[in-house]
Amino acid sequence: MTRAQVTVDVHTHLGQHGTHVCDPLAHDEIRAWGEVSWNVTPEEHRLAAEAAGTSIVLAFDAEPVGVVVPNDYVAATVDGHDNLIGFASVNPNRPGAPALLDDAIRTLRLGGLKLGPCYQHFHPHDAACFDLLEVAAHHEIPVIWHQGTTFTPAAIVDYARPLQLDQVARRFPDLRMWIAHFGHPWAEEALSVIRRHEHFYIDVSALDTRPWQLAQALTAAKEYRVFDRILFGTDYPFSTVERTVAGLRKAAGLCRTLGMADVTDGDVDRICQRDSLALLGLGVHKDGAAAPGRTVGS
Repeated sequence: MTRAQVTVDVHTHLGQHGTHVCDPLAHDEIRAWGEVSWNVTPEEHRLAAEAAGTSIVLAFDAEPVGVVVPNDYVAATVDGHDNLIGFASVNPNRPGAPALLDDAIRTLRLGGLKLGPCYQHFHPHDAACFDLLEVAAHHEIPVIWHQGTTFTPAAIVDYARPLQLDQVARRFPDLRMWIAHFGHPWAEEALSVIRRHEHFYIDVSALDTRPWQLAQALTAAKEYRVFDRILFGTDYPFSTVERTVAGLRKAAGLCRTLGMADVTDGDVDRICQRDSLALLGLGVHKDGAAAPGRTVGS
């Protein structure tokens, strides 16, 4: 599948082992997978991003598990590259967190917010989280949530259930948000949340290695009639555009072969070609500032 056929990759990372990705998460990644896959330079990321029309690049402020990919590092990486959009990450527990996010949007011109409660050690219903989301809502930037399990015991998985976001969406009904990784292993729970809220989406990232789980998630999306809310994402460097597309096709084949759901190659193409930027309201901030690597009105 060519770059033109994958319109947007909504979920990519950068950061280097030993600098941005440290213990305990790095140690736990070696224990779980045999190596630290999260080890990619800006140059390597830019090369991989050529496989998609546009890629969202995520900062991650998750010091409790040993990961800090700074906002200014992401901003410098995407600067001047029309095919990259940087997202900020601020742990709501940090002193002055709302002001830090406001600065990342106004000064660094980052276009969204990455949150992972289990990694950042906060509950989605915490007042500090709501204070941070007020800033996101004011600037009308989208929010991506890691709301699912993880391999590292340093994370607090009790904070990771997708159902926790139902109250968040009720508090911020106009805020565009999405759940990463289909909320695995709670895909049906995640889908039951997004179907209730007009501006809520979900991405397929990092599930190409779990064809059975992905097939079940695609089936549930059909049954809940929210297939049009599925966004294409890879979780690069943990996966790639090519592997993600192949994984979607394999899972769709399983759905058909086992009689689970009629998920066609055309359905997969529509996920790959979905204009996620339009759905997420990306392009221009409320205050008129262009998102990173993009011009006002683009």
